Amino acid sequence: MRANSRLPLKQRVTFGKFQNIDMRVARIVSAPPASGTASPSRLITLDAGHLGTFTSVAQIALIPEEVLVGKKVVICCNLAPREIGGYKSEVLVMGVPHPESSPDRDQAYPLFVDDIAMCGDPIY
Repeated sequence: MRANSRLPLKQRVTFGKFQNIDMRVARIVSAPPASGTASPSRLITLDAGHLGTFTSVAQIALIPEEVLVGKKVVICCNLAPREIGGYKSEVLVMGVPHPESSPDRDQAYPLFVDDIAMCGDPIY
């Protein structure tokens, strides 16, 4: 069992506060390795349809780029941008702990979305 799978529940928030989080569907356009980050990461370019293109530095290095490109994922797109290893990460690619992640270097497996969803569609 992974260490982070035993974390307790976080504090409850009201539904109104939850509605402030903007999660959308986006397609991965490219995902080369990101050098200079604390944990192995990829520099993900995402097409979010009418919302435009975003970048994200994501700890999904255990998944080959050719598997990721073209897949639709869930992103959180209204967080403040973060500087990660010299890159600007504009959105957060949502995921779960990767089963092959080492205890000291968390890696994620993205939440993939079926092709029926359109880029830019809201998650609710």
